[in-house]
Amino acid sequence: MQITKKNMIESQLKPEGISCLNTIDCISRVNREDFTPIEFMNLAYAEYDIPLNSDYSMLKPLMVAKILQLLEITKSDVVLEIGTGSGYLTSCLSLMGKFVDTVDIDPLMLEKSKIAHKNNNITNIHYAHEDIFSNWSPKKNYDVIVVTGSIESRIKKLEDVLRVNGRMFAVIGQYPVMHANLIERVSENKLLSNQVFETLLDPLKNINKKKRLNF
Repeated sequence: MQITKKNMIESQLKPEGISCLNTIDCISRVNREDFTPIEFMNLAYAEYDIPLNSDYSMLKPLMVAKILQLLEITKSDVVLEIGTGSGYLTSCLSLMGKFVDTVDIDPLMLEKSKIAHKNNNITNIHYAHEDIFSNWSPKKNYDVIVVTGSIESRIKKLEDVLRVNGRMFAVIGQYPVMHANLIERVSENKLLSNQVFETLLDPLKNINKKKRLNF
């Protein structure tokens, strides 16, 4: 699979503008197949919606690479991930950053991710079974926040815990019009939001919207 991974980086990621050396190094070091269902192992590095169960699928490799490159994660960054899914992106975030808090509404997804991370000797991740659309709120501040499913509008309680110089990735909109947004806190009282590319991403799941969710 290492040859397949290298081919993916050279033929799928670099031609689409993925040039950040830290991002490429991270993707080179994390084995996507370790987080892929065995029946789809041959598609682990393809630009393909790999289902995790009836409600979830993995984010495609290019989307993961774009997220990592945009956020410019450093070894001192504390990261919040909304939507754990397979745990593949979580693993990348943990490798590039200092520590990751990951939140998911699906306890089965969390348990499977924990097992995959343990098998890869990853220890800097904390897991929380929560619903972002409930009364739950983050309990601390973060340098980086990643929302792995689309949302219809910005979520204030997430932006409120973004540190100065912090970055947040979120796909905002409704089908068929959505944009990936990079939200940055430039001062205690000021946020900047930029639409960085068009995309489509299934919405974050909650108890009222039981739709397909990508991770």
